[in-house]
Amino acid sequence: MNLKKLSDDQYGLLFDVRRSMRYHDRRRAFFERMHRVTNVLTVLMAGSVLFELGRTGETAGWLILLSVAAALLAAFDMVVGYGARAALHRDLKRRFADLEIAMMRGGLDEEAWREHQIQRLAIERDEPPVYRALDLLCHNEQLAAEGSKEPPAKVSPWQRYTSQLLLWPDLGANPPEPAPMT
Repeated sequence: MNLKKLSDDQYGLLFDVRRSMRYHDRRRAFFERMHRVTNVLTVLMAGSVLFELGRTGETAGWLILLSVAAALLAAFDMVVGYGARAALHRDLKRRFADLEIAMMRGGLDEEAWREHQIQRLAIERDEPPVYRALDLLCHNEQLAAEGSKEPPAKVSPWQRYTSQLLLWPDLGANPPEPAPMT
């Protein structure tokens, strides 16, 4: 499919689908990383506790703190469900990728693109709340990947640093629409 033949609306939909794939890939990676870090720290702390218990003499106070920290990390991972959240974002990215494939295979007629919009809405229905700063970062990445000369959306260093942790609901408007391909 020749991207230059797409209407502005069609290009905007394709851009949003690609941005969403980047977004869900980043969220999946974040949750997988948190799950791995939590598991490693839990195992290390549990090993330290067992080592200390096998030692003769008085148990150190730091050991009690270490075991409490390990228990809190494991409980937090179970409550938040890093693994399940990673799986959700993996599935959402796959669904957006399937939509992009369908868009690229299909024709340019209006009815086909209306169906693509409906499919996108069905995917978005299953999405958790969007982290706006991360979404803007993915918007900027997609613009750069396409070689756009459009200026990137503004994201402060603090928003960038906390983009996976805070929803940042007041970032102004939604990301600007990408400029049409010329």
